[in-house]
Amino acid sequence: MSIKRNAIANYVGQIYLTLSGILVVPLYIQHLGMEAYGLVGFFSILLTWLQLLDAGVSTTLMREAARYRANQAEFIWFPALFSALSKFFLISTLILVVIGWLATPWIAHNWLDARHLPSADVTIAVAIMVITAAIRWRTSPYRSVIVGFEHQVWLNGVNLVIVTLRTFGAVLVIQLFSNPVLSFFIWQLVVSIAEAICLISKSYQLVPAAARKQKHENLKAILKPFIRFALSAAFASAIWTFISQIDRLVLSKTLPLSAYGSFTVVATAATGIILLSSPIMQAIVPRMTGIKTRKEGDAESLTLYRYTTQAVAIFMAPLSITIAMFATPLLWAWTQNEQVVTDMSFVLSLYALGSGVQAICGLLYHLQYVNGNLKLHLKGFSCFAVILVPLNIWAAIHYGAQGTGWLWLGQNVFYLAGWAWLVHRRFAPGIHFTWLTRDVLLIWVVAALIAWLCSFLPIEWNQNRWLNLLWLGVIGLVNLSACCLLHSLVLKRLLPARAKGFNVEERE
Repeated sequence: MSIKRNAIANYVGQIYLTLSGILVVPLYIQHLGMEAYGLVGFFSILLTWLQLLDAGVSTTLMREAARYRANQAEFIWFPALFSALSKFFLISTLILVVIGWLATPWIAHNWLDARHLPSADVTIAVAIMVITAAIRWRTSPYRSVIVGFEHQVWLNGVNLVIVTLRTFGAVLVIQLFSNPVLSFFIWQLVVSIAEAICLISKSYQLVPAAARKQKHENLKAILKPFIRFALSAAFASAIWTFISQIDRLVLSKTLPLSAYGSFTVVATAATGIILLSSPIMQAIVPRMTGIKTRKEGDAESLTLYRYTTQAVAIFMAPLSITIAMFATPLLWAWTQNEQVVTDMSFVLSLYALGSGVQAICGLLYHLQYVNGNLKLHLKGFSCFAVILVPLNIWAAIHYGAQGTGWLWLGQNVFYLAGWAWLVHRRFAPGIHFTWLTRDVLLIWVVAALIAWLCSFLPIEWNQNRWLNLLWLGVIGLVNLSACCLLHSLVLKRLLPARAKGFNVEERE
């Protein structure tokens, strides 16, 4: 499978996912109202927090599927492992639905502060959320198997259809039915069932029944390292979820549902920024994992890691800096809601910059992941959680979204400035200074300079939403084009005689 083809397919799918999610926001606000849109924001938080219960199975399955694809003779036990875990997926989903239903009345009446929506509608909506979230949560391991086998072009084709139904299809549904809130969540349930059927069928096709039915006497022995690594990944995911999402969870309690709807706009943008880095990761991580199975693959894996860092920085820096610098005209064009623009412009700037930096820092986890060793990550982020979780709760309670925004930006700058050095010292010794300056900061400085110069353009903002979006698109595209010229592979082609100073294989 081609990394380039998978990366392109992943980016097409992810860009469409992000843009569709952004484009429907004003339509949701218009047809649902700000308070009901707060329910949509809570649904997103519920999906994120359910990942805590994944127990690391999804990420570990992707790793094992990639190893099985690279060397089926050595990892012949993978189909039997996948079969055993599939049964666990079904049972855990049923248990989760029962527990969620029992908690639904308390969530609807005691956690969410709905002041205008009918109480019965909120309760039913939360109950439907629970079922939908459980289905989507248990679908993710099957998605991971497909990614591990590098069938990412097919996966993105399915995603395009599902995302269209989930977003634009939902807009149509809430216009057709008299109760838009309940019809929205019922539609999400129907689409999630269809998605699950597609992904489960495809994963079973990749791991055929004959292979899954083969007995392996040493399966229990094989399960031990799998469970050990899965629990490490699960703990890492749990810590990261607490650190990165506790602010949104607390704000859903402390803010009225209508105000939380305004914050959900910012959260959607921040999440979109991070998601736009995932296609590169999705294409690269299985390949890096396969490379690491070969004894001579360390140097090749390290080179691929640095190329990936540059690629992520090239996409993230222009995007997050442009959003941060032009947050007010962007929010006005996006929502045309004065409350959102007034309350959330500066908050969006903070979250946009923090999310852009976080996308770079996410590579540090993947570097440890492909090496099959998450001990450093677990120790480091356990310490961070002890400090950052209480700080996020305190900031959310006392300073609201602006306080959590400052903290989000600050913690990610710390990861880039300090944590990266520790990770590279252990897993990629000798590259940190060059990685930080050449692969990251150079691109960010250039992107910031271009965005700053563009702020002096004599543009009359907030006259027409489409002109706003057009100008922002032009500024972002110019910035992205300039940053693309800084990638080592591009420089080698443009300036082969002078590109030696930018060679990613150089060590400090």
